[in-house]
Amino acid sequence: MAFDAVSVRKQKQDKQSAANADKKTKVTAIFPVTGITEKGYLTLRAGLSDYYAEVFKPKKYDLDRVTLEEADQIEAGSWEFMRQYSASVKEVFLNFPESNKTQQHYFRHLIETTRDPFRLEMLQRELLNMQYLESHYRKLSSWIWVFGDTVPELERHIESALQYSSVYGFESTTTVEKQTMLHLMNNPGVIAHEEE
Repeated sequence: MAFDAVSVRKQKQDKQSAANADKKTKVTAIFPVTGITEKGYLTLRAGLSDYYAEVFKPKKYDLDRVTLEEADQIEAGSWEFMRQYSASVKEVFLNFPESNKTQQHYFRHLIETTRDPFRLEMLQRELLNMQYLESHYRKLSSWIWVFGDTVPELERHIESALQYSSVYGFESTTTVEKQTMLHLMNNPGVIAHEEE
């Protein structure tokens, strides 16, 4: 029987494709999250010990609308936070799925209550645009992680970080947002849709 290099190469490619498909569906150990506490803090494990983290959304600025002085104040406040905050902190950047379910709900309400056919057509078109954006568009988002070895220590670190809320804002995140973020971090090749 003769050696068939083409079929051997095809078998290797099929095995590699199957292995890659399996990798996309498995959760990797980028962040070893073991659960979420009653207060909404993430529980993480390193070796045999647990530690805790809270995730915040930083305040967003429209750089086209801030003056040069305001931009300098924002930058100075950011550097001051990074220099003076002594505990562990991470800023994570992710392409996060668009979520506009609240706006879609509002537009559905307007569609149900309008009687003007021209306005109805415009509202329906806008609703379709929002649905398309939610299913296809991903925007770069930033998340700030604050850590602590215990829950009381984490809460002290959060309180310390909140002193800089005039610059960072530190908006709270929902459990769904945290789960979506962790899913995106652990499964970079898989598209996640946020559910409310």
